Amino acid sequence: MGQAASGGLTQFDVDDVINSTNGLFGQAEVESLYKRFRALDRGRKGYISAEEFLGIPELSINPLAQRLVRTFECVNFKEFTRLLSMFSGKASRDEKLAFMFSVYDVDGDGILSRDDLLIMLRQLAGSSMSDAELDEVIDRVLKETQASAPATNASVHGIDLQTYKTTLAGVDLSHMVVEVPIEY
Repeated sequence: MGQAASGGLTQFDVDDVINSTNGLFGQAEVESLYKRFRALDRGRKGYISAEEFLGIPELSINPLAQRLVRTFECVNFKEFTRLLSMFSGKASRDEKLAFMFSVYDVDGDGILSRDDLLIMLRQLAGSSMSDAELDEVIDRVLKETQASAPATNASVHGIDLQTYKTTLAGVDLSHMVVEVPIEY
């Protein structure tokens, strides 16, 4: 199968992961991520459970932790790197926006509906906003995005990916990067 590149990964495995992430991670990053993955996979099951994900301090304090865990839950190493590749400095703006959209699209139908927005806003705001305040924010978001988007069936029922990208055109995503520590 090939010579081991890093504690259980063969060179074939590393090359496969590099290809699956469209080159967003290089060899050293893949090997470093594999070490992190193995540390998170405490039971050596070959995947990371929800509980193990919530054990990551940076994730556990995130208000969207439960939603992110559902996105990442029970992923193997290849899926883990593919998901994390969206936080690579090499990932394009469109890739990052598409990933963010998929996190907010709770029901996975390709539209950020009122229900999707309500679920996400509740997770972000916690109990600090009343239902009336949440509805007001959602109404404002939908109204503003519909005003800036061409009239489509999607824009009547919610926000589609293209409208989402258009709406966030001026937003700085430079903070959406995770540096992978590399040992030499």
